[in-house]
Amino acid sequence: MPIISSVRHPYWAPLGAAAQATRRGLQISQAVVARHTGLTVRQYAALESGFIPPDVADGLGRMSFSLLDEALGWDEGTTRAHVEKALAAAMFPTAAPSVPSFQDETPYIGDRSHYPPAAWIRLGKAVRATRLAEKLTRSELAYAMRSSSKTIMRLEEGRIYGDPRNAPPGDYNSERYILSRLVSMEFYLGWERDHSLEILNGRNEASVSPAA
Repeated sequence: MPIISSVRHPYWAPLGAAAQATRRGLQISQAVVARHTGLTVRQYAALESGFIPPDVADGLGRMSFSLLDEALGWDEGTTRAHVEKALAAAMFPTAAPSVPSFQDETPYIGDRSHYPPAAWIRLGKAVRATRLAEKLTRSELAYAMRSSSKTIMRLEEGRIYGDPRNAPPGDYNSERYILSRLVSMEFYLGWERDHSLEILNGRNEASVSPAA
């Protein structure tokens, strides 16, 4: 079965949305589904989001559709039907499909620090540990976050500032800017939604790997 390969291919949205809705209804983690299907958490998280890097597409192309049906409690053939419908839409488009967006990303308004420096250092260590474990470069993670390698470096070092008056000259990264990109960072690292906020809030201080 051929697979649609793209960085952000809109035809994956229906399958990803259906999988996410079912998984949340079952109250199981992305890691549980990933293990059952033989995918990495990052691959499965990408499937749910519709954001499919080329290397992830290769892994999804080897996934057993029946195993995803089993993991989500779907009738046999449900996953295949989603994929075949997506392929047909890709080959014979009748209308411009909606492209997944990140409009639901964590909002933040204000110019004062919402989190203390120690919180950003904690998150930075977790991001770096997971990035290295997943063998991702800073450039790859930056691309997923629509940012720059320099921003990832500063994030990993905990140099994020909510109030520019606290930042050294020429070394200012907006807390608002980073907070608005946490959702895209989480699924690219294979983390559960809001895992970053749990680390920032000190509810997962020891976490340096994807959420189970």
